[in-house]
Amino acid sequence: MDSLELVCNFVGSSAAEIEKVVEDKSFLNLCNRPLPNGQYPIHALASRHNAKGVELLLQVGVDANQASEEPGNRLGFTAAHYAAIANCVHALEVLKRYNADLDRPAADQWTPLHAATFRGRSAAVRALVELGANIDCATSEGHTPLVFAVNLGRIKDARYLLQNNAMVQLNDAHHDNLLHYTLHYRLAQAVNGDYKLPDSQLDIAVLLVLNGVRPDEQNDEGDTPTRYVAATLPSLPKALDLIFANADKLHFMPTECNYLTLVAATTSFLVDKTGVAAGQAQTLVDIMAALEKERKASRPMRTVAADRVTDAAASPSLPASHPAVPAEVLDLPGGKPNSKQCPSLARAAKVQANEHAAENGGKCPHCPFAFLMMRCDKGTLLLVGTAFLLGYFCGHKAR
Repeated sequence: MDSLELVCNFVGSSAAEIEKVVEDKSFLNLCNRPLPNGQYPIHALASRHNAKGVELLLQVGVDANQASEEPGNRLGFTAAHYAAIANCVHALEVLKRYNADLDRPAADQWTPLHAATFRGRSAAVRALVELGANIDCATSEGHTPLVFAVNLGRIKDARYLLQNNAMVQLNDAHHDNLLHYTLHYRLAQAVNGDYKLPDSQLDIAVLLVLNGVRPDEQNDEGDTPTRYVAATLPSLPKALDLIFANADKLHFMPTECNYLTLVAATTSFLVDKTGVAAGQAQTLVDIMAALEKERKASRPMRTVAADRVTDAAASPSLPASHPAVPAEVLDLPGGKPNSKQCPSLARAAKVQANEHAAENGGKCPHCPFAFLMMRCDKGTLLLVGTAFLLGYFCGHKAR
């Protein structure tokens, strides 16, 4: 029995079958052999939500912090990383009971909390924090889990991390703050500011400003977070500045203070319920109304790109792997984002279909007896008719 068969015995096995495997003298040695993909059995079990199998391996002496040899960005992952990606809270709890290091970094310095936040595994994020994981662990680039949450628009995870005192000051190589990441400063810079910010990022921007992130902080290029987004949302810098100045009062709103509640708020509501001065309350209401109009009026990326092509302007390629890139950007001439069809796959399928059609003279490969094929090819129709008549007369003569 090799390690791969061992894992197969665990997945979906009964208690009796598992006990039979454990009785094998070479059990521990098999557990410590990597699978063909570089994972170890404990990793495979954790990624398959098999917390019972994980616990059994730990009971017989398998290292809870065994590092994966899987190539790529999972090199050095532990069972906690795989459990976090799988959102398997039970497996994380089992690993903690057996003294697994929930902050152990992989080869790229990602911890399980980084992996959970990046994948949007909210249950695993909460479990790791409750189990004592370092909420401010940083990668070699200085990225904390909160950076991933705000950059990827994960408002639920960002709010939870902030409620648990996640640090808002970064040790970033470019001196970008959390708002730079929220407003996709680097992505917008890569496309010369020709970029429409996803609506979810406005809610996160408000959340960060309310938690003390300065909207006027400059990076090493002398740019504030709103440097590029202000082209389509010119009222955003003023709105964030005003929210930051009144953050201590807005925290007392009877409802959750977010972008939508601020858009819907009236002057009297802000004055009576939060204590914001009447003049500033009226200014905030006006600015939020203007910002909402700008958000609705901002042109989608497809229109902007089409205009640039029409003007024969050179357009830089957009990083398609960036999680914030709208679906329609990936395939401007083809694809159907609204039908939930992957634009990239749609384009590839279209190209393949065109190539196939060209090879066949523009004709689709129909069944020889299909009516449409017969209409397109008279020779085929004549051949089919002749065969039919010959068969009919032969059969009639035989009778």
